[in-house]
Amino acid sequence: MSEELPQVLIVIDVQEGFITPHSQHVITPLENLQYEFDHVIFTRFYNPEPSPFRKILGYDRMPPKSPETELALLPRDDAVVISRPLYSCVTETVLVRLKTWGVREVFIAGIATEACVLKSVLDLFELNIRPWVLEDLCASDKGAEFHDPAIKLMGKLIGQQHIIKSTGPEASAGRV
Repeated sequence: MSEELPQVLIVIDVQEGFITPHSQHVITPLENLQYEFDHVIFTRFYNPEPSPFRKILGYDRMPPKSPETELALLPRDDAVVISRPLYSCVTETVLVRLKTWGVREVFIAGIATEACVLKSVLDLFELNIRPWVLEDLCASDKGAEFHDPAIKLMGKLIGQQHIIKSTGPEASAGRV
């Protein structure tokens, strides 16, 4: 009988600057769900000067160390918190943690489904790390018009079976 691998939750950018009426519903469930996993990684986006976000998009929000970049929930004591200036949370630091823990699949939730979540999920997939997207715990700060198509795209790109709910049949089958 093989030893079961640890379960890892990656929570992407649940930060003060991304909380809107469209995204606030993920805060409390994620704060509670983190305790169901062996390991948890929280990521925070920040937008330094200069950056392509500033230079190309004219997006000047989320400067380093601003209140906007603070997490909007309380991570558990042993959670890993990683800041990064990129769409993707798949940094060398994250990859080293996953390798150290011996995991080849992760559960993903957070904000914004259409940007940082989508990019991170695809990067994990391309590195042969199976992403399980917790659809009901992902959100776009811009609303369903961005969240819904991103979920649909991820289903097409990584397999619809990898888009799951945090509760329901997938959860009771041991996925979450």
